[in-house]
Amino acid sequence: MKKHTFHTLWLLSCLMLSPCVFSCQNDETAGDTFQQEKLVTHLYVPETTFYVSAIETLTIQGKGFQAGDRFCLRGNGSEEIPLETSALESTYVTFAVPRDLATGEYTLTLVRGIEEQALGILKFRQSIDLNVPDKPGMTIRGAVFCGEKAIQGAVVSDGVEVTTTDESGYYWLPSEKYHGYVFVTIPSGYLPLAEGSLPQFWQPLTGSLLEHEQHNFELVETDNDNFTLFVTTDIHLANRNSDLTQYNSIVVPDLLASMEACGTRPFYTMVLGDMSWDQFWYANKFNLENYITTLNEAELPSLFFHLPGNHDNDPYCPDDFKAEAAYKELLGPTYYSFNLGKVHCIALDNNVYINNGGTEGVSGDRTFRSYLTQIQLDWLRKDLALVDKQTPILVGLHCPIFGFNSDLEVTNAMYAESDRTNLLNCFEGFTDVHFLTGHTHYNHNTVYSPSIMEHNTAAACSTWWWTGKYGNGQVCRDGSPGGYSIFEIDGTKIKWRYKGFGLDADRQFLTYDMNQVKRHFSINQMAVNFLKVYPSRDDYRDVGENIVYINVWNWDADWEIKVNDGTRDLPVDQIYQRDPLHTISYDVPRVSEAGEYTQSFASTPLIHLFSVQAPDANTTLTITVTDRFGNVYKEVMSRPKSFSTNSYNQ
Repeated sequence: MKKHTFHTLWLLSCLMLSPCVFSCQNDETAGDTFQQEKLVTHLYVPETTFYVSAIETLTIQGKGFQAGDRFCLRGNGSEEIPLETSALESTYVTFAVPRDLATGEYTLTLVRGIEEQALGILKFRQSIDLNVPDKPGMTIRGAVFCGEKAIQGAVVSDGVEVTTTDESGYYWLPSEKYHGYVFVTIPSGYLPLAEGSLPQFWQPLTGSLLEHEQHNFELVETDNDNFTLFVTTDIHLANRNSDLTQYNSIVVPDLLASMEACGTRPFYTMVLGDMSWDQFWYANKFNLENYITTLNEAELPSLFFHLPGNHDNDPYCPDDFKAEAAYKELLGPTYYSFNLGKVHCIALDNNVYINNGGTEGVSGDRTFRSYLTQIQLDWLRKDLALVDKQTPILVGLHCPIFGFNSDLEVTNAMYAESDRTNLLNCFEGFTDVHFLTGHTHYNHNTVYSPSIMEHNTAAACSTWWWTGKYGNGQVCRDGSPGGYSIFEIDGTKIKWRYKGFGLDADRQFLTYDMNQVKRHFSINQMAVNFLKVYPSRDDYRDVGENIVYINVWNWDADWEIKVNDGTRDLPVDQIYQRDPLHTISYDVPRVSEAGEYTQSFASTPLIHLFSVQAPDANTTLTITVTDRFGNVYKEVMSRPKSFSTNSYNQ
């Protein structure tokens, strides 16, 4: 894989070893460097990175070592470093690791008289003293550090208990190992090491309940007070509907172009769940592991922070905790926090998997409920207790917490009103909280209070890849283009916008000449047949003559919409209605192909749709949309304006 050094440190996973003799035979990552006609053959040289402070001796296995053999390390451009052997047999050699060995890669070399042999590459890193003393009652201990610098005050948690590191960078947790992992809340000014696109801020627990185990976290200093966060959700890769082709040909190039446009500005990506699709984990043999492979093969130069969606659960498990096991094994904590610059970020899991009927070899009904478990709420309060209330907070969840009704009123979107209340109460007193959510496959912004706002982002897969499969572009259920949100953070100031795949960043709305929309549904044979099957979906029958619809994807109440007919500004009304482009991009062709559509995939009424009465059928309208940050988007709409999937995908 090509290595990116843009904002990610691409290193092999660093494994802390206890200060004792190391046997390569027990190292699962040892490379078999079998060599014939060499001084020593059948060599096993570990590929692990060793922390110098944590290992005193190292043992290399092979065949053919002899008394009198000498060994040395040769670094890139450095002088030869002789090694002191403490044991030498024909099948192994043990040597002391020099305490002053600089961080780097070294060639381990055997010298025998005038002959010599390169045995392999050894990687060493300098660090703080990693010999963290044990404490009674503490089942997890470790260190958080940056090279030889101890990081004091770093937050470490097992998802239940929360602690901070001392002046030596050490931490201890009285963990009952409920979740089976430990993680560090990345401190401001640092980043974790990474494997591919995945930040290594967590480690699995390997010991028994009462066993004391050590887990260290190495971080890298970074200056990211000003950064860009790409927020994407609902990728739903399942090896169907040409999704992998669409992902690699549409999603990846668009994200890459946006990332490259950042220049030297740091950027990161947050994925709000449903990377996979539980229904097809076994049917199509495509699960979270396949998603990670696909992500890493894309080689996007960004750290990707994930959280689970309801479709990222094992459909054979009728239990939320057990259904999360695969996610935890591959992607780590289902809820956690991290700091980027001056912003505190939190990833939460607000989908509780019910999955009635699931059992080994049999998928259940994949039902779930949207709320936070009590153990997660308790952890969240502990995490927030360590955060200054003036700090901007970005909270990622899969399912939205706010909804809306046909009267354009804000409603509760969680399982119960009390579930939303319990969540919001955790943020009491904080001055700038942004909830980032997905799941719905449409855009919806809710300003709940002066300090709380939700950004519900439309899907990367649009309508589960269907509109792309039909050749109708990337269209979500509300007519938004498939895409992602972009948050620009400068210190404590946050701005955001929505970016549609394949569209210029200044493209923020679509317009419809409803005269032509109604005409399409009366003469297009597929549309006519659609209305015969679904007569109740004659959504535009009562729309008057010379009406224009304007769909402003990322609208909220602080946006302004003006429409001028050349002589005056026309009244603009917010309406509750379905988007016509999505209807002909998914609903109509799906019924034509299969005789019916999937109800949860169908066009949905939206509240960021606006209606204008034009003077006649031919008047040109100048439509000016201004977002809350003063950015102006304009269209001069010549009418009649044609309506078809082709006319909107040019």
